[in-house]
Amino acid sequence: MNKKDLIRLSATKIIAEEGFYRTKVQAIADDAEIAVGTVYIYFKSKDDILDYIFESQHTKIVEYIEELEKTKIPPLEMIKKILKYHFKELKNNPDLAKVLSQEGGGSIENKLNGMKDDSFGVPEIFHRMLDESKKKGEIRDIDTEIFASVIFFVGRETAYMLQVKGKGDRYYTAFEELVTFIINGIKK
Repeated sequence: MNKKDLIRLSATKIIAEEGFYRTKVQAIADDAEIAVGTVYIYFKSKDDILDYIFESQHTKIVEYIEELEKTKIPPLEMIKKILKYHFKELKNNPDLAKVLSQEGGGSIENKLNGMKDDSFGVPEIFHRMLDESKKKGEIRDIDTEIFASVIFFVGRETAYMLQVKGKGDRYYTAFEELVTFIINGIKK
């Protein structure tokens, strides 16, 4: 693993435990077992590290979606697969789930400081798929733009709630139920 990703993983762990504002770059370096100066070779600031955490996850999801789009499966089925993939990622990476939810553009402070909103682009992808599904008659007449955001944010907040409440063992069941609830709520 390259040092940039080692720093990302350590930062994810520390930020999940401490929160972004209490996290010190020195703590990230210590966890990664590198010198603090090495962190600054890869990142200008702690904000840049957080941005990289969001960018990395966004890239993984977009790459998965691009692979799915090559399969030519129906849009509604694609949404199911994306949700299951995303939920599995969060289940397998509880610190990531916590960071994405805690630091993901929810507060005005985060937006003022220029931190990334982890929703950037993902609701738009769901919106496009829902529009396509609506045109094909797979789903009922809904506001696809609003529902795309609902799908994204409900999933993110469910992941966070399960982490905070210590119910990580209920992940699979909760997410399966959530996917079923969402799909049944919109299909014809």
